[in-house]
Amino acid sequence: MRQFLKRKLVLFNEQGLRSLRAVDIFDELMRFLHHFIAFVGADIFVEHFRWTFQTYVSFFSLVLFAVNLIYTVTVHWGEWYAVMDTLSISGIGFQGMIKMWSGLSNVEFFRKKRADLRSMHARNGRHPENNYVLLKNVLVILYIFRFFSVSYSVAGLFLFVIPGYMLMVRNEEVLLFALEIPTVDPLTHTGYVVTMGYQVFMVFLAIAGILAADMGIMIIVLHIVGIVDVFRNTMIELDQLLEDPDCEDDEIHEKVTEICMMHKEIIGYEEELNEHYFFTVFVQVITSVTCLSMTLFVIFMKGDWTRVMFLFATFFQLLEFCALGTSLTLKNDHIVDAIYNTKWYLLCPSDQKKLQFMLHRSQNAVEMTIGGLALLNMETFVEIIKTIYSYFMMLRSFIE
Repeated sequence: MRQFLKRKLVLFNEQGLRSLRAVDIFDELMRFLHHFIAFVGADIFVEHFRWTFQTYVSFFSLVLFAVNLIYTVTVHWGEWYAVMDTLSISGIGFQGMIKMWSGLSNVEFFRKKRADLRSMHARNGRHPENNYVLLKNVLVILYIFRFFSVSYSVAGLFLFVIPGYMLMVRNEEVLLFALEIPTVDPLTHTGYVVTMGYQVFMVFLAIAGILAADMGIMIIVLHIVGIVDVFRNTMIELDQLLEDPDCEDDEIHEKVTEICMMHKEIIGYEEELNEHYFFTVFVQVITSVTCLSMTLFVIFMKGDWTRVMFLFATFFQLLEFCALGTSLTLKNDHIVDAIYNTKWYLLCPSDQKKLQFMLHRSQNAVEMTIGGLALLNMETFVEIIKTIYSYFMMLRSFIE
């Protein structure tokens, strides 16, 4: 088993890991992402990005989704279980709209981030320890990407199980979810075929779109882990210089200056993350909570277990974003520890002041928030789940 894991997961094989270059794995990661963002026409990482046929298809699909959602709610108004069933999938559409708008309106930002990250990998490839920590970081992101690709695909395919069973075994025509098209009657065979075809297309588009958007965000955010690990390696190098009796003061001063510049870049990176994902994270959390609450209600009230995989997919999507925020918080703590534990007392007074300023700035670091209302971390995730459960149990008691 161990040999199998070493072959499949390079992270388990340190010798094999050190023989690789982080920049090569980064390129592989971006190629993997390209398949999904190209499918939805949002390959914003390429030079001279322009709207393609796929971009227009994705855009008008989102517009049509909103129209069909409003139409379905209007038609079934008063049938509250049916309305809740339809609204339970609304969050996916709104997420898609916001993420597509965010990506297409910030093309230069994402293209620059890709170029900067690749340049960082290439530059540190000549430094064995830096290459090693960056390689582990990018491999973890790649494995997470593959895991979510499989998970979302399985969740999407699971939607077809019940309709397929009902059609083949009971000869009943059941839709994937409660979303209808204006002027098309799903109760007729022709209307069912048209509506089902539309829903199948939307499922594939949603899977590709969610993976493209979420993993694009994850790649940029999770790189802070590798960047901070490089910073910690540089702090270790500073300690080694301070312990070396033959080391010149100018060399130590130069290393401190390098560390200060790295710290400034990390703070700027974190500020950019919060600035560019401020509204996206807010919409993501709000829509995920809405989807979770309504889907849980529909499953309980209607006994519709076809929604279970959708419930789990929404749950893990919320967990994913809160975990991203937590990773940022943890790496900020690592920066503080690295500065505090260095042999700063061996530095000259001017360099000590620089580290003191860095320590103060790190103790008040930028963190990702949910629209400025709460921190994006696992503690918030637990509180959200507790709140959803409490309201659900209260609603259940009221109905019973």
